[in-house]
This record gives sequence, structure tokens and C-alpha cells, in this order.
Amino acid sequence: MIAMTPEDMQILFRVARWCIDNKPKRVEKIRQLVGTEENYLILIKEIDRVDAQLRRARTLHAAATLTIIDWLSTLDHFDWQCAYCLSKPFQVMSHFVLLPHGGTTPDNCVPACYGCGRSRRQNSESVQAYLASVRNGHKQRALL
Repeated sequence: MIAMTPEDMQILFRVARWCIDNKPKRVEKIRQLVGTEENYLILIKEIDRVDAQLRRARTLHAAATLTIIDWLSTLDHFDWQCAYCLSKPFQVMSHFVLLPHGGTTPDNCVPACYGCGRSRRQNSESVQAYLASVRNGHKQRALL
């Protein structure tokens, strides 16, 4: 399980914002900005995870709008645990609605353990409620 302090999460969010604003990403600069090797390894792994899933979605002609900040927010919401069972550390990004129908979007991706990710535990009310709140939050932001 990843034990993230609020300070570590703030650093990850700040550097994630830097990554979005500064392309191409420079590994040396990211390592410098995050401060610790542990935070660097966590952030690079999650950047790679998001990028791989976005490429996969685009290959399938699906929506691909998830950002590293969206993904870190989701991980933080679920305390880096599986969104379905809430008892195991997450291991994979799970698409609530399978690709290509759901896309790799903030309101379709949640963290899952291997067991829950494979069994497609999609009847989770807490996951549905979270995804609905993300969907509604994005609609509200678009209206502002």
C-alpha cells in the first residue's frame, strides 16, 4: 500500500500540472521537482499508466481525455486502494464501461486490484456514485 502524506500528494499534483504544461516531459526535471526518489517512481509509473491507456483508447477510436491530474485525484479519492473492494491496494486502471464504449476518461476510470479488475465488479454503488460526481463536476466546470 502506498502511504501518501498530504504534502506528498500536493507535490505530485504540482509536478503533474508542470508535466501537462511542459511538453515534452523531461525525466531529469520531474525527478528534481518531486524531491524524493519514491515520489518520482510513483509519479513516473502513473504518468506511464495514463499515457498507455490513452494510446489504447485512441487506437480503438474511443474518447481519451484522462489527464494525470484526473488520475491522481481518483487515486487520492480511493486512498490508492481498489475502488471495488476497498480492501486491497490498486494494481490496474479499470475502465468501468469497457473500451471502446466508455473511453479513457475521468468518469470511466478507477483503480482496481487484479481480482476485481478481472471479475468486472461493476455493481459497486460507491464506484458508480463517484463516477457520477466526476461527470457532474466536469459538466459544472464546463458551464463556468
